[in-house]
Amino acid sequence: MYGVDQRPQRRGHPVLAAFFTSLLTTVAAFAGLTFAQHRGLLEFLSGGTGSAEVPSLIGVSVEQARDLLQGRGLMLTLQGERPDRTVPAGKIAGQVPMAGSRAAQGTAIQAFVSSGSDAVALPDLAGVRVDDAVAQLRSKRLLPGSRREEPSATVAAGLVIATDPPAGKAVNPDGVVTLIVSAGPPGKPVPKIVGLRLGKAKKTIEEAGFKVGSTRYGSSDSYDEEVIIKQDPAESALAPPGSPINLVVNE
Repeated sequence: MYGVDQRPQRRGHPVLAAFFTSLLTTVAAFAGLTFAQHRGLLEFLSGGTGSAEVPSLIGVSVEQARDLLQGRGLMLTLQGERPDRTVPAGKIAGQVPMAGSRAAQGTAIQAFVSSGSDAVALPDLAGVRVDDAVAQLRSKRLLPGSRREEPSATVAAGLVIATDPPAGKAVNPDGVVTLIVSAGPPGKPVPKIVGLRLGKAKKTIEEAGFKVGSTRYGSSDSYDEEVIIKQDPAESALAPPGSPINLVVNE
């Protein structure tokens, strides 16, 4: 006669299986979360797929700048114009953020367009009267500076020879301009006239580029009659070409 098995059943195995299953699930979930976190950090540090490096827009046209940004998933926003000495008018002269930085795709990059340099070209003032030259400079928002006199064989005394900076140079508003003014023809050494007879003296004066000035008579025991005993300017003095040389003739 078969009897009923009275041995107690072992119930621990299902409990342990459930425990290990739960533990493995937790470990897998933690490992997956950790991997995802590390992957997200790496993507963030490397720029990820949702960001792009901002290109340099300086010096390119608005159309080129827009194409450059669109190719990287970025947009262009113009903030107006501003003067720039180095970037031609109509080209991009500034941007925010700067080139080389990273921005999320879809970000609008702000840009400023150059209106050109606000400097003005210095006018040619050669041969102009000083007062007129000053008026022209002020009309261009330039400041007349000191005046410097120099001899000139071609520009009459009192007229402008040149400027410093020179004509045509780009000068910023309120820039100081020096006027170089003619002092007349450069001086020439006066020849020696004393000791010459009057006729010879006149010829020497004219050949040297001067003219005979006043002639009066004096007396000197050291010279013969009709001989020059005094001259003004004196010998070797510097005098403008064409200026008179005054003579004193011995009686």
